[in-house]
Amino acid sequence: MGIYDGFMILSDIDGTLTVNGEVSPENLDAIRRFQEGGGRFTLCTGRPPHYLARFPFRPNAPVVTLNGTFLCTPEGMPLMRCPMTADAARIVSTFPERFPYMLSIHRHHGDGPISWSRDGDGCLRAVTREGPCYKFVFVCDTEEHTLDMRRALLAELGDRYHFDRSWPVGLEMTALDSGKGAAIRWMRAHLPGLRTVIAVGDYENDISMIEEADVGCAVADAIPAVREAADRVIVPHTEHAIRCIVDSVIPALDPA
Repeated sequence: MGIYDGFMILSDIDGTLTVNGEVSPENLDAIRRFQEGGGRFTLCTGRPPHYLARFPFRPNAPVVTLNGTFLCTPEGMPLMRCPMTADAARIVSTFPERFPYMLSIHRHHGDGPISWSRDGDGCLRAVTREGPCYKFVFVCDTEEHTLDMRRALLAELGDRYHFDRSWPVGLEMTALDSGKGAAIRWMRAHLPGLRTVIAVGDYENDISMIEEADVGCAVADAIPAVREAADRVIVPHTEHAIRCIVDSVIPALDPA
């Protein structure tokens, strides 16, 4: 048996695993040692599945993409899908008029995004056409306006959809039964031998997985809401968060 048998680490990408889009040699070494010791390491991200091919390591567990609306094997084969209801696109079609500070809309339907922007790029009709959609991303001009838009949408539609930010001016709309936390629940139900789930992230869309995990970690430079939700606040993402989990967090856990 390996020393990490029964452990799984789920890591957010931007602002957690990577610095300027790159994985540090220290994190790569920690991932290698963890996997060789029997641990499962995977990614839990808002990015689409094809983005993961850029990394010089291979997850050895299902990969959570599009903020927990699309789970797939490391090879990209679908395992779980949580698209939004059919009327989501019709609702979103009203947003450019309702929220004049919203600069763009990006529709993720599984084959790459379709985008519309207020400066004339893209076709709103194409972005809001009927059909399966895993998430919409709305980009506003300021953080204050993004928070205003989220408050308005939560009050009106919070019983039907999630509205979470992945960065200060980026608001994402997904199905209510989806999310990174829901993905962890799927993992527990379908992966044998899973004993301890560790999740690490930095922004609002990571809170559900941090709360659902057995050990929820926030990088030290995460936003306050994520640090408050976490069981442990670890090093900043620039100081090799995965190495910290493998070399410090796991050894400190009570074996009982």
